[in-house]
Amino acid sequence: MILDLVPENDPILSESIPSYNFGFGVESLQASELAKLLIENMYHHHGIGLSANQIGISSRAFAMLVDNTPIVCFNPKILEESEEWTYDKEGCLSFPALVFKIKRPKAIAVTYQDQDGQTMLASFSDLSSRCFCHEMEHMDGYTFLDHVSDFQLKSARKKQRLTLRKIKRKEKRNG
Repeated sequence: MILDLVPENDPILSESIPSYNFGFGVESLQASELAKLLIENMYHHHGIGLSANQIGISSRAFAMLVDNTPIVCFNPKILEESEEWTYDKEGCLSFPALVFKIKRPKAIAVTYQDQDGQTMLASFSDLSSRCFCHEMEHMDGYTFLDHVSDFQLKSARKKQRLTLRKIKRKEKRNG
């Protein structure tokens, strides 16, 4: 089932999401159903990560690609961050056509539960680290906009409006 992305001003994006309780999931979704739904919607919306709250589901879970393989993380936690940080371009499905250079740890050690409730320990670096951190922020009610100045956001919003207008014109031409 494909769900729409919630609009960027939806209050669910600024809520801290409580832990997912296996067998008693919000919206009556079992973990395996939620995992399938997250992966399906991540691909449909052309993302490399997707948090449940981005599609209107208040569950502490997200999907992400790791070396082109999807994983779903329930109740994720970052245990350790590397001392080395990187700045790189980052976008978000909830904020179409907005891109910022965001500072993130180059590597992280994490724990999460898989769809069977098994606790997993993992290490991620580079893009996977960036993606995990980005999606984790959604769980805590933050977005990548919390990392940029008002000036950066105002400037990016102008570019965003132009880009979205171009996309709409192209869609009209292509029918």
